[in-house]
Amino acid sequence: MANDGSMASLVEEWIAVQLRGLDAFDDNKVEPYEGTMAQGGQPLIEELLSKASPAEPYAAVLFEGDRPIPLEEGAQAYEPTYAIYVVGLNARPGAARKGDGTIIGTNGLRDAIRTALHDKLPNIGTGGFYTDFTRFNGARVVFQRTDAFILRAELVVRESPSA
Repeated sequence: MANDGSMASLVEEWIAVQLRGLDAFDDNKVEPYEGTMAQGGQPLIEELLSKASPAEPYAAVLFEGDRPIPLEEGAQAYEPTYAIYVVGLNARPGAARKGDGTIIGTNGLRDAIRTALHDKLPNIGTGGFYTDFTRFNGARVVFQRTDAFILRAELVVRESPSA
């Protein structure tokens, strides 16, 4: 996927690189989200599930929005929210939460993602802003059945004006 040089694209790629370093993921199964042709609902779920395998979860990283933070003298910082959607399949039904000995479950993924991202400094700067800090805002299961799950984790990466 081409990177347009925007802060959001640079941070998405930084998050993907951090996740690729985890034992839970294969490098080619973590990427900034490229979008979909699915309209939502079940077609979107099935498309995401098709990217995972019983041996390797799939993770898509995307910028979802931000909020301005007023600073002195009219300046603003921003707190963008990035979502990490992790899609997993389990060969053994019922193993989505705790894993099955060959693939990590939602509980272990939450811990691994938090450890990889919370309080880490991406050290990215562009367009008059730089990344100031990261804050892991938690994770929740947004889809689950006995053999599959989709976990959504949320990360805030604050952007402050460069001096």
